[in-house]
Amino acid sequence: MNILWTDLILMLKRLSLMLVICIGLNQPVCASDHPVCCGQIVPNNDKSNRQNPLKPRSKIQELKGLQKYVDYLINTEIARHNLPGVAVSIVKDDKIVMLKGYGFADLNSQIKVDPNNTLFRIASITKTMTAIAIMQLAEQGKLALDTDINDYLSAFKIPNTFNDPITIRALLSHRAGFEQADAGNLFVQNPLEVLSTEQYLATHMPQRIWPPGHLVSYSNYGFALLGYLVELQSGMNLATYMDQAIFSPLGMGYTTLREPIKNITASTSMQSVLENHLATGYFRNSKGQNIAKAFEFTGHIAGAGAASSTAHDMALYMRALMSINNRLVNRETHEQMKQRLYNDRSLATGITHGMFNDTFKGYQQHHHSGETLTFSSNMVMFPELQLGVFISTNAVEPQSQLVLFLATAIVNKYYRHQLKTPPAELKAEKQTQTHSYSQFLSEQITQRHLEDYTGTYLTTRRSYTQLEKLSALNGPTSISINKQGELVMTNSGHQLILKRLKENVFQGVSKAAPVFYFYHDDSGNIDRFSASMYAGDYERVSFLQSPLCFYLALALASLLSMSTLLLSAMRRFKSNTLSRAELLACCSAGMILTAVLGFIFMNVVLAVDDYDFLVNFPTIEVKLLLSLLIVIALTTLAKVNYLPVISRLSCLPLFYKIHYWLFTLGCLSFIYVFWIWNAIGFNYFT
Repeated sequence: MNILWTDLILMLKRLSLMLVICIGLNQPVCASDHPVCCGQIVPNNDKSNRQNPLKPRSKIQELKGLQKYVDYLINTEIARHNLPGVAVSIVKDDKIVMLKGYGFADLNSQIKVDPNNTLFRIASITKTMTAIAIMQLAEQGKLALDTDINDYLSAFKIPNTFNDPITIRALLSHRAGFEQADAGNLFVQNPLEVLSTEQYLATHMPQRIWPPGHLVSYSNYGFALLGYLVELQSGMNLATYMDQAIFSPLGMGYTTLREPIKNITASTSMQSVLENHLATGYFRNSKGQNIAKAFEFTGHIAGAGAASSTAHDMALYMRALMSINNRLVNRETHEQMKQRLYNDRSLATGITHGMFNDTFKGYQQHHHSGETLTFSSNMVMFPELQLGVFISTNAVEPQSQLVLFLATAIVNKYYRHQLKTPPAELKAEKQTQTHSYSQFLSEQITQRHLEDYTGTYLTTRRSYTQLEKLSALNGPTSISINKQGELVMTNSGHQLILKRLKENVFQGVSKAAPVFYFYHDDSGNIDRFSASMYAGDYERVSFLQSPLCFYLALALASLLSMSTLLLSAMRRFKSNTLSRAELLACCSAGMILTAVLGFIFMNVVLAVDDYDFLVNFPTIEVKLLLSLLIVIALTTLAKVNYLPVISRLSCLPLFYKIHYWLFTLGCLSFIYVFWIWNAIGFNYFT
């Protein structure tokens, strides 16, 4: 689960990390819910694993020295990144083979992590539980995967933006078409301000940008909506339903969706025995210190990420998920939940019922991670190996890199590559769902020009109508052609050369590198891509919509503002007076420079210590900047009206007149790019 626009900033940092891993280690990378890569690879120093692909070692030797190896990895990371605490559970062949806590649940009280009863926030891993609840109700005939969800809603309805309705299938696979619009409303600090799920869904409904099934855009709102459907069709709140239908049958006595809200009914407030075992979440400040933070309330989106659990309970949960007789759903449903809801990109990461699905070293892996502002967790399962790994820490990136690579580090050490037959992976799949990724794999390569794939791409997990769209300015992905005529993907300065496998399908230069699927619009133009290292999509944008255009406009306006102030000072020194138009230009120049400095300052704050900025969004600084942009827009319009006056002033040299025109155009471009990125004219003042 993620937070306002830095949700995207964090994701783009991780995407950059994935590219580094792909280039430097030549290993496959997988994706997760934030989206977080849960497949970061630790360099493999086990020479036996570098041999030709063979079957796994015998079960006797299969996980020999596991605890010692995991201890080494975790203790190294604790020392390197000053981690407060870590909890780990590993399941193999229906047995818990490792259960251990490291460090402290609370640094101040020196309370150590107990894997049996220390509760960590598992955030978006909750989505996997919500998916099970949905399928349980589907078994009972109370929900249907392909029914319009508006048929179940009465207090509010989802607008019919497109002809096709949103279905549960689309929600489960993050293909409902919602934009991301949870800035300032995802986490709540004051428990008295927590809305009911119904109130939240009706009040903070994001815009529908794409038809259902069209593309992947991870959505907390979508899973909060699924949790609400469970409440409606079961007749009980989601926390109670989870207790009765999932946690109790599995013996998960230390797992709950309830939160420590006082003076609330017992059905919604966390039990004292559980509250007393909650780990404290920590945020790392600019000095590298762990600062304890208050509980982050997410009950209003309970189905998307409100759960807290222990390493032991998550071991029980993983055992159930990998077992045919799991006491949660029948065998038919269990098998159904392992299949992708949209089988249209076999090599890329897909989504089953609430889980991400891809391969690592030839083994299928199902995974989901979760993150709040102060907790990071990851759950990865390899069904063919009957291996499950859960890890959680009460810290976040960069401290939490450990949760990203532990599971795949274990597989990398103890298992050799498994050979797979690849032909079917590059054949065009027949589609039964409408608006799915279709027609991108042709039967023969027509050799589309490489130039057709070049351009700037932005993640589809972004806002399109709200101020938080600005988050997509950080780390766009660009595709270009180098001097050798090769297609090159660049993100945050890291490059990956792509080779063509088939029409619209590319892969990195090594066999283990990510696979990229490119899709075209109705006109035949390439408009987006998906990849095996990321569960979402990237959308191609025009130059005017690109971050490059935004920053060029800011640079141009800043330079012209400084030259305007300099020329005006020279004019004032020579003539001892300035016209109203010149005074207006000076005022506008000063405000533009102030706005640019304010924008830079906020980005520095986000990079150094963004906790308060995130939880209090929109901050007073943001409101002041937005107000200043409105004033700049008004003064720019006034300057446009003064253009004829300036042109007629005989006392003003031609050079000054030309510069005034250029500065006015620079101001217009400045206003335009901020308008394009939703920073002008939107109401963030309540």
